[in-house]
Amino acid sequence: MNRPTHIAVIGAGVLGTTLAHRLARRPAQHTAPSGTADGPTPGVSAPTVTLLDRAQPGRGTSRWSLAWLNSNGVPDRGYHELRTASLDAWARLAEEADGAQWYRPVGNMRWADPAPTDPDDSVEGGRLVERIQRLQQWGYPAELVSAERISALEPALRLPANVPQIAWFPDEGYVLTERLVSTLGEQLRNAGAEIRTGSAGHVVGLERADAGTAPAIDRHPTSHAGGGSWLVRTADGNTLRADAVVCCAGRWTPEVTALAGKPLPIVDPSAAGSAAPGLVVRVGPVGTPLTRVVHTPLVHLRPHDEGDGATVHLEAGDVRVDLHTPAEELDRWAGILLARARELVPSLAGARVLERKVCVRALPLDGRPVVGPVAGTGTPGALYAMVTHSGVTLAAGLAELVATELRTGQAAPVLEPYRPKRLLRG
Repeated sequence: MNRPTHIAVIGAGVLGTTLAHRLARRPAQHTAPSGTADGPTPGVSAPTVTLLDRAQPGRGTSRWSLAWLNSNGVPDRGYHELRTASLDAWARLAEEADGAQWYRPVGNMRWADPAPTDPDDSVEGGRLVERIQRLQQWGYPAELVSAERISALEPALRLPANVPQIAWFPDEGYVLTERLVSTLGEQLRNAGAEIRTGSAGHVVGLERADAGTAPAIDRHPTSHAGGGSWLVRTADGNTLRADAVVCCAGRWTPEVTALAGKPLPIVDPSAAGSAAPGLVVRVGPVGTPLTRVVHTPLVHLRPHDEGDGATVHLEAGDVRVDLHTPAEELDRWAGILLARARELVPSLAGARVLERKVCVRALPLDGRPVVGPVAGTGTPGALYAMVTHSGVTLAAGLAELVATELRTGQAAPVLEPYRPKRLLRG
């Protein structure tokens, strides 16, 4: 088969940047979740990679993500295993990409059943005790521990008196997304990849190169003589030729895939009452920094900035906002979340709201990841799409799987349940 020599990745959030990094580097060979070796075939160079984004890398949804690494509330065994494989992939990536800067496998604790209204912690995952029992049967580290032990694990936390025990998930954690994207971006450039932003990274057209006479194009110096299967047009007036194009545009997935003639639907974030937007609040300073991810009935917390300027990231499952919520209402909710957090973290007594943002998350229509070629966008070399609500948890594992698919042309069986065809009709 003709392996792609130049791959364009659209979207420089955590998902797109992690994939571009995996494609551009020559990692030590190991077995990916698909059962195939991740890494270039011996004697075959890694493809040239161009990463495109109309904003600065990692400054969109990724910047505001809870970034919780987990497979905590997933009742489907196959999807659970996809997620746990990605947790292992994060550990591998941390070893090769200065994980001390951004990787925090510090564990997660909680003491309440999931709320029916919480899109980030689905009630379908079961009540807390049932969930722990199922996860233990599947070999996933989870246990109920005493309040005394939690006090040792998280000194910053003051537990309510009516909480005798807590669920503890020691293998979970989070990533600091801005540091992650910055670190991977630097390594991408060192590996010879190109990152285009602003108008140079704003994709406004996607055309098959064989659809007609191609205009003057911006060829990458290492592209093969025959050009590529795709013409990627950008807002600065340039056209990039690539053998493969991957859409990692998150909430903008329908618009980007529509450029290739086949819009891939996701939950509309602009509709009133849409579940895609969520409120994120950053508060500080905090005297005794939080060290773990914490899920409680009224607020979810994780550490954010570290050191002398330590801050805390806050979300909650009962906050219902959308893109039309007035600023005054957003401010009111931000104050409520800070008040809730102060009840649990006494050293937030002097904290204030530093930032608040309605973050728009990518939500596939059926809640499951969408990964693979988009039917109806040409063969061979159809537009490849990756969109998922659990973009941070899944990014490292999907990067390994998708990089192998793109390099070898061999489909990963573990990804078959998540192909775009299930959401496309006609």
